[in-house]
Amino acid sequence: MQFLHALNASIASRRDAYSVFLSIILCSYIPKIENHFTFFKEQSFSIFITFLKYGALKLFTHSIITAFCFFSVWSEVAAQDIHFSMFYASPLNLNPGLTGAFDGTYRAAGIYRNQWRSISTPFVTYSGSFDIKLLQSKLPNDIFSVGALFAGDRSGDGKITMNSAMASVAFHKGLDKNKRHFLGLGVQLGYTNKSLKWQQLAFPSQFNGQDFDLTQNNGENFNRPNVGYFDMQAGLLHQSTIKDFMGIMTGFTVYHLAQPKESFLGDKRVKLPMRYSAHLGLRFKVTKNFYIAPNFIYQYQNKAQEINFGSSFEYHAPLGKSDFVASLGGWYRLKDAPIITAGIEYYRLRAQFAYDINTSTLKPATNGRGAFEIAIIYTGFIKPKKGVSYPVLVPCPMM
Repeated sequence: MQFLHALNASIASRRDAYSVFLSIILCSYIPKIENHFTFFKEQSFSIFITFLKYGALKLFTHSIITAFCFFSVWSEVAAQDIHFSMFYASPLNLNPGLTGAFDGTYRAAGIYRNQWRSISTPFVTYSGSFDIKLLQSKLPNDIFSVGALFAGDRSGDGKITMNSAMASVAFHKGLDKNKRHFLGLGVQLGYTNKSLKWQQLAFPSQFNGQDFDLTQNNGENFNRPNVGYFDMQAGLLHQSTIKDFMGIMTGFTVYHLAQPKESFLGDKRVKLPMRYSAHLGLRFKVTKNFYIAPNFIYQYQNKAQEINFGSSFEYHAPLGKSDFVASLGGWYRLKDAPIITAGIEYYRLRAQFAYDINTSTLKPATNGRGAFEIAIIYTGFIKPKKGVSYPVLVPCPMM
């Protein structure tokens, strides 16, 4: 969906024959894009109309070719899930099993993503979460936690917006008496709303011979400018700490278990397909003050897949001076973008920055400029009651 919106804006910003020719070339690459999740079928029509508005009526042959390109992918499209390059910086979006999986008592996290500013109105995605451990005195060897998650997405000029609110609960069973090995299960339940400003789209029936008159009846039947549905996801998480020098965390998540119906045209056949995600995080203590923390994620949805892998390199200031951590990292989202990250942490408050360098088939339009992200996480600690000790959990990047 984000690729098509970017193409939409790119075509609208150039009205000469060259831009039409370029749009046809870009269109030919659409079926090859596998690094983004599937997207809403109604959007291909929106872009086709924009194409007609800015040049296709002057170049009829080109419009037919472009129409064929867009409608060839019409039948395979559904809605795209949000995603972040710093997937580990939004734990409750990554896996509901990560609720409560941190070193501390409570955690607040926020992340913001701004994408494709160079070729269109930016695509903006943001999310915030809070989770806390409960019943620690009654569950000395286990972890029970609850949390809340909010996410929002605005595609391009805001014609499509998404807002979602989820409640999360997780239980982590201690597997040893030293509290270093845990197996957890988390579940999320919530509601998602999506809206489409179809009044701002142009349709063939609104063409007056010279331009499109948006005050005229568009002849279309948009039964549902707003789509809302309940959603559910579940995730497993295993984490271990080995002799204070290595930590490992593995997880698996299934999203959209109920496969809710999602169509602005009221088509009950259009359902949100389930998405599957597997992630792995490690953390090695190389020296007293230097750590390496690689991470990997694989996601699959409706025959599309995403692979993102890389590592951060952390320097921890010597104890006694300050609780200060500085990190640099490099990641790669396969067939899409290298990612550069940098971050600092001071007294349990961590800030992280990431920048995507676009290398996909959209590079001619973006000149390599992809997206930037900013994330902040604060982990709070409430002193336990006498005789109660907290477990040792894996401090993967940003978690």
